[in-house]
Amino acid sequence: SKQKRAWWDAAAGAACAWRTALSARRVNPPALVRCGFPVSTNRRRDPHNFYPTIKPIIDGLTDAGLWPDDTPEFVMTVEPWFDHTSDLVTVVIEESWIN
Repeated sequence: SKQKRAWWDAAAGAACAWRTALSARRVNPPALVRCGFPVSTNRRRDPHNFYPTIKPIIDGLTDAGLWPDDTPEFVMTVEPWFDHTSDLVTVVIEESWIN
């Protein structure tokens, strides 16, 4: 359907933006990725609803060469947080976070 195609086009564009935003470098696995999303109001939000936004970020970072694959062996994510102080998406990557 057109709606599904539009969603995939948007997801591909987001992954491309994350892919080109980084110079290719490797991260020591496993990496933990945390994302913060800008919000302007205090209304209730379900962090799980933001996972469709996190997936293109992880795909773009994988395509940029930070890790060989986006499996849990190399990268894991946690629930996002909401940031009232920023207008930008924040991505924090912690290398080798398992001791």
